[in-house]
Amino acid sequence: MAKCNHCYRRGTEVKLSACSRCKAAKYCSKECQKADWASHKEQCNKTVEHAEALKSVFNPMNLIPLPDGLTLSQLDQRLEKWIKFHSPTLMGATIHALGLPRDLSRASTHVVRTQLAIRTDHGGSPAKFFRIREVEAIPIEEAKKLRDPWRESLEDFQKMREESEAMGRGTVAAMGVVCPPLGVQMVPFGSLTDLSLLPKVPQWKEVLIKDVENGKKYGRFGR
Repeated sequence: MAKCNHCYRRGTEVKLSACSRCKAAKYCSKECQKADWASHKEQCNKTVEHAEALKSVFNPMNLIPLPDGLTLSQLDQRLEKWIKFHSPTLMGATIHALGLPRDLSRASTHVVRTQLAIRTDHGGSPAKFFRIREVEAIPIEEAKKLRDPWRESLEDFQKMREESEAMGRGTVAAMGVVCPPLGVQMVPFGSLTDLSLLPKVPQWKEVLIKDVENGKKYGRFGR
């Protein structure tokens, strides 16, 4: 569920507007956006720089063929739309993959690594741009040893989590999404507090793969 990047009000309570620069962070008011700029500035600049860099890249040497003549920039845009559509499902899978209902502290020691494959049978639906190839929870220290930019992305995530906890907003868990030839995209899920009352979903992996394959927005993880 989308929330204001500063006060954490839910999108179901108030209309949210995206940051005009990075299009990633969302705010319920100009006041919240202004108040959050000091903490958002660094990530905002990185997101904008990443997008600009991709615009001029055309998958050098065709090492990994892309469907429909896509450039890396266009592939990145598809990934953004796919993540936005499946955000509730990805959040639910992250919570259960990390075992947060029984131990919330695992959000600070583990991350979910999700590997995707590009689909050509999507029929123009962002929900079906990609399918899950593999998904697993791994220790953050192990993930930092993966190919760049894993380490930098995780360090940014850890700063975000520490700031959220210090301000009493709950912890933040993350899923690292990878679709070659793109680098990892860290997807954070914040405002997590006591999750002990959540119903257990031991088959979270099967649920995630099935719902993503079918382009289903609210499945077993839906609220």
